[in-house]
Amino acid sequence: MKKTLALALLLPLVACGDGDMREVSRHPAPDGSRDVVVGTMTAGETEPFLVVMTAKPGDNINKGARLFLADKGDAPKVSWDSPDHLTISCDKARVWSYRSFWTNPNSGATIAVALKCGTDGWRD
Repeated sequence: MKKTLALALLLPLVACGDGDMREVSRHPAPDGSRDVVVGTMTAGETEPFLVVMTAKPGDNINKGARLFLADKGDAPKVSWDSPDHLTISCDKARVWSYRSFWTNPNSGATIAVALKCGTDGWRD
């Protein structure tokens, strides 16, 4: 019942907008053209982690495009493999959403996004 309630509370926030978002860490692209931001947001009984890409360096986390959303784990790690390739990794997590690419609305440049968050799936 508790899991169902948490899911019911989180889904409207995921579908309709973000709760109160707080920045945890910021990771500038190797070429300085954008940032990836790891943050948390308030979502009912859970406080999931998210990863967002900003179109410009220094942009607020609320202006970023969401690449990843997960709970039941520690903050994800992000690493730039090159200016056009990013990897998101985590030891354990219940992944709610993930995007494998991001296209800059200003320049049209596409960034590949890899995900390395275990191979066994989520178990409670």
